[in-house]
Amino acid sequence: MNRKILHLTENIRAHGFMITIIIYYRRLINRLFNLIVIGRKDCSIDSRAKILGINYMEIGKHFSAGKGLWLEAVTESNTYIPKLIIGNDVSLSDFNHIGAAHYVKIGNHVLFGSKCYVTDHNHGIYKGENQSPVKVPPVERKLTINGFVIIDDNVWLGDNVVILPNVHIGYGAIIGANSIVSRDIPSNSIAVGIPARVIKRYDRKLKKWISIETGV
Repeated sequence: MNRKILHLTENIRAHGFMITIIIYYRRLINRLFNLIVIGRKDCSIDSRAKILGINYMEIGKHFSAGKGLWLEAVTESNTYIPKLIIGNDVSLSDFNHIGAAHYVKIGNHVLFGSKCYVTDHNHGIYKGENQSPVKVPPVERKLTINGFVIIDDNVWLGDNVVILPNVHIGYGAIIGANSIVSRDIPSNSIAVGIPARVIKRYDRKLKKWISIETGV
């Protein structure tokens, strides 16, 4: 029994040493990635992130993101210049995807949960004149290039939130997990659902979140 315990202890020590080496190696690679790719020491982005069109991005101070990050300023066409702006102290959890074909702006102190998706464009046109025909494969349909997404300061997006094109989310808003935002959300409000709708507003005098339906 003592031999088994001793053997197990030795294995734990050996594996613990290897794990420690891997952790420090990953930290070093991440630091080099942020310094070389982002050009900054104050950011914390996993080196396995997918960042496309970085010349069309503005990333603020102390930006951090977990694994699986995908940032893209879409540059497949020369007919438009995309812009992706991220403010200061923005924090993203794991597996977030933000795509800008025209204009996406994220304010300061914004918090993303995991697996959020923000986009200012669609594959194809589905309103007005010259809509995309079904016979054209989606991947071959022209991107909409005049959309936008604006997320103001102090916004919190819960896990699995989707922000669709032409949406403005106001200061201090909270978007509940698994919500799809397809229209503007006013400042100082909590919105949930598909499509997201406001269920609470922050009362500055009472310093409380007040339900829209019950008033309490």
